Amino acid sequence: MEGRPILVATIGYIIGILWGLYLKSSIVPFYILIIATYYTIKNIPKSKQKRKFKLLSFYRYSRYVKLIFNLKILLIISIFSIISNNYILLKNKQYENTYQNGDIINIQGIVISQKIEKEYYNLYQIKILNSKKLNLYIQVSKKIQELEYGDKIKIKGEYCKPSKQRNYGGYDDEQYLKTLKIIGRMKVQQITILDRKQQNAILQWANDIKSRIIQKIENNFDNEKASILKGLLLGETDDISDETREQYRMSSISHILAISGMHIHYIIIGIQLLLKKIIGKRKAKVITIIILIMYIFITGFSPSIMRAVIMGILTLIASIIYRKNDIWNSIAISLLIILIYNPFLIYHVGLQLSYLGTIGILLCQFDIQKKLKKIPIGKETLAVSISAQIMILPIMLYHFNIFGIYFLITNLLVSLIICPTILLGFFSLILEQLSIFTNIGLELLNFISNFSQLPFSKIYFITPNLYLIIFYYIILLIFRCIYQIYHTKYLTATQKRVKNIIALFRYKFSIKKKKYTKIVFLLIIFLSIIKLCPKDLKINFVDIGQGDCTFIITPQNKTILVDGGGSLNDSFDVGKKTLIPYLLDKGYRTIDYVIISHFDQDHVRWNNYGIGRIKSKANNNW
Repeated sequence: MEGRPILVATIGYIIGILWGLYLKSSIVPFYILIIATYYTIKNIPKSKQKRKFKLLSFYRYSRYVKLIFNLKILLIISIFSIISNNYILLKNKQYENTYQNGDIINIQGIVISQKIEKEYYNLYQIKILNSKKLNLYIQVSKKIQELEYGDKIKIKGEYCKPSKQRNYGGYDDEQYLKTLKIIGRMKVQQITILDRKQQNAILQWANDIKSRIIQKIENNFDNEKASILKGLLLGETDDISDETREQYRMSSISHILAISGMHIHYIIIGIQLLLKKIIGKRKAKVITIIILIMYIFITGFSPSIMRAVIMGILTLIASIIYRKNDIWNSIAISLLIILIYNPFLIYHVGLQLSYLGTIGILLCQFDIQKKLKKIPIGKETLAVSISAQIMILPIMLYHFNIFGIYFLITNLLVSLIICPTILLGFFSLILEQLSIFTNIGLELLNFISNFSQLPFSKIYFITPNLYLIIFYYIILLIFRCIYQIYHTKYLTATQKRVKNIIALFRYKFSIKKKKYTKIVFLLIIFLSIIKLCPKDLKINFVDIGQGDCTFIITPQNKTILVDGGGSLNDSFDVGKKTLIPYLLDKGYRTIDYVIISHFDQDHVRWNNYGIGRIKSKANNNW
């Protein structure tokens, strides 16, 4: 870590953000305590007497911590933690002290997004003028008028403060909007267009290019394929139907709809193939960097795009100046830039999956690939998929509660067609004759997504808590370190010591195996008795909008669901989007009893989801 100060600074920056978000207090007293403890321990005089060897010794293992966290590293972490901690606390106050819910406000702003069509209104994102880089969603009735990107407007309307979690573990609108730098929503009552095309010239140009690309895609492909292609090429997924999103996610290929390192890799390959023989390798790389910078403006600044583009540019720069690229520094630089731009992006699921997947590939790919050496084809793709899945598994379960068992097959098939599909998609924007081949690629992707319809394609899991996720990553890191020690030819002095300590632990355990077995057995019995002990009666009233739903947990841990809510229309499925996630967040995959008070639609719906989607011990089905 000492040779990678940017990586250390990024870790410190993340610590400061997390401290501010979850503890909502200054981190300075904590570091004062840490540094005081460090100097106190350092100045304790060492005993000259020979110490007796102890296998479990705090002093023995603290030496390994000192090898990683010396004073220089501790200072870097402290400085960047304090900076990010103060920044996040300041931003939180800024969001809280803007407007109150229900305020009638008059503001001027610039439209910075295309319209998002809703049933009764159009939704736009605006940059508020004379504010500290804050944005706002505005709801404009379709009867008033449509706006265009770059319009400078004067508006009057009612401010709606974003809602927080309505249910345990549920959707937090305030948290989501902070990742977009949006303070809330406004129901527009009056609107006046003051001027056109007032956005920054570069962003205005990028939006014009993006609009032309979208128009060309929509002209050459049907609605379903156009929405998928916009996701592949531009990261635009707003037009993809909920059913298609679900299919891609259940098939474990939803990552292809968000621009990532894979997409950027293929774009770099395509540009290099076109230009390197014409203008030479070095100039082709310079042109590639310029195109990537333009691409990030055209596609927007989503975390996964920024990570992939920044890392791609750093790799190309290193190649141009004949320097070896340090991938860990590239990851750290890109993440630090993203979190400086908006620290609330640490909440963003795409950012979490993008970085953890990349880290998983770096740590595990080559070792897994060695284990798959007997497989004739596709072992590299399988190794990448397994490595990424190992690292992102807890986060996927935390956010989606679903694990797709066909991910190896689907990702192997996707790897064979995604590169030509992406490249042909770009080339078809220039030569419309290539659209037919792009269509074939999109048809194959949709076919692969239908793996979600196969039996046992998805397994529901209860939501893991934060402690379990941390424990998972600690165990994973320990296993990785031990594996490396036993599969590396040339060990460092520290690795040899660790290997000897592991051998000593195994020897001590073999001697006292019966004793340790009895302790584990007694511990299991003790925990089982605690679990069987009666607990308090818990009655949970679930907020499902229009309707009623009550979830009861008896002292004997029996579960009762009274009504399941329902939807008066098909625009929002309460059972699928609210009730099932709530039960899984609470830690229950089964319901013992379901009671229906009466059969009004706001209490129960007999369809594919709703009450029919609750897993009961009687039929064992969702």
